[in-house]
Amino acid sequence: MPDVILFFGSNADTMIATKALKDGGVVAKMIPKPAHVIATANLALSVEPGAEAAAIAVLGKAKVALGGVVK
Repeated sequence: MPDVILFFGSNADTMIATKALKDGGVVAKMIPKPAHVIATANLALSVEPGAEAAAIAVLGKAKVALGGVVK
């Protein structure tokens, strides 16, 4: 099953999200934004499908705005 891609409004938000997820115990890998994703940031985060709900919860708690999710 392919990873879930999380994208954000800026590269800075992506980096903040990376730290928030790490602090929250969610493994995420920073990747270049896939070409088919329309977002201003050119970085995104990849998480395993089973970690999607935990990632979204951690980002919400950390008040990091999620731009969208691609499955």
